Amino acid sequence: MITAHLTLARWFAEGAGKLHVQFELAPGSLTALVGPSGSGKTTLLRLLAGLETPTQGQIRMDDTVWLDSQQHINLRPQQRSVGYIFQDAALFPNLTVRENILFVTPKGETARADALMDATGLGPFVHKKPTVLSGGQQQRVALVRALVRRPRLLLLDEPFAALDAEAAQQLREVLLALHRAWETTTLIVSHHQVDVQALADRVIHLSQGHIVADQLNPHRVTHEPLGERIEKIWFDQAQQQWEIQTATLHLKSANPAWGQLSVGMLINLSW
Repeated sequence: MITAHLTLARWFAEGAGKLHVQFELAPGSLTALVGPSGSGKTTLLRLLAGLETPTQGQIRMDDTVWLDSQQHINLRPQQRSVGYIFQDAALFPNLTVRENILFVTPKGETARADALMDATGLGPFVHKKPTVLSGGQQQRVALVRALVRRPRLLLLDEPFAALDAEAAQQLREVLLALHRAWETTTLIVSHHQVDVQALADRVIHLSQGHIVADQLNPHRVTHEPLGERIEKIWFDQAQQQWEIQTATLHLKSANPAWGQLSVGMLINLSW
C-alpha cells in the first residue's frame, strides 16, 4: 500500500496556489490521474519519484518511509522503488536497445531483461540504436527499462501523447498485459479518455493542486486476459526454443508446451 499526504506551493494555470493532496494506492492497482493542463499532475508524479521535494508531507510504501518532512526523511530517487516513463522515452542515443536496458538492469538479472524485450516485441531491434526506432518502439524500450528493476511503483506521464493511434493502441495493450502479469502498482497521467477507459481501475481528478474527485472507473473496459492471435510459430533448432510472432509481438521460449500451439490460437503475456 502506498500512502501519500503532500503539500507544495506552486504556480498553477489559474495562478499562485498550493498543491495539497492525500491518497492511497492499493497494491497492484492501475490508477489514472486526470485533470486540466497545469493542475499539478506531473508535479505529483515528480514528488512521488523524489525528483521534487514538498513543503511538507509524508510518503510511505508499506512499512518503508520514503518521505517524512517532520522526521527529515527524504529518500533519493535511486532509493525509492520507482519506475518513471516520460512523454519522451529519454533513451541514450549512442547505445543500442539492449545496451539501454542493460544499463539499468540489476546485476545477475540479464535473463529478466531479455524476457521483457521478447515479451514487448523488441527482440528484432535489440542491436539497433533508438534513432532508427519508431516512437512506439522507443516507448516500449522505456517501458522495459522502467520494469526491469521490478519497481514497487510505476509512474507514466502521458506515455502515448507523441504516438499515432495505432502505435498508442499497441503500447496500451502491451502495458496492460505486463501490468496484469507483474501486478505493479501503476499511476498514469493522461488527457485522453481512451487511455482511461482501456487501462484504469480508478480515476483521480486533479484541479489546481487538489483532488476534486476520486472514484472507480465507471467506463472500465474489462476483458479476459489480454491476448493476440499467433501469426507464425516455429522451432529454432540452433537455440532450442520456440518462437512466436503476433501482430505486435515476437516471443521466445524453451517451454515444450509451446509445441502444442498453432497459428490462429490466442495467447497472452501472463504466461
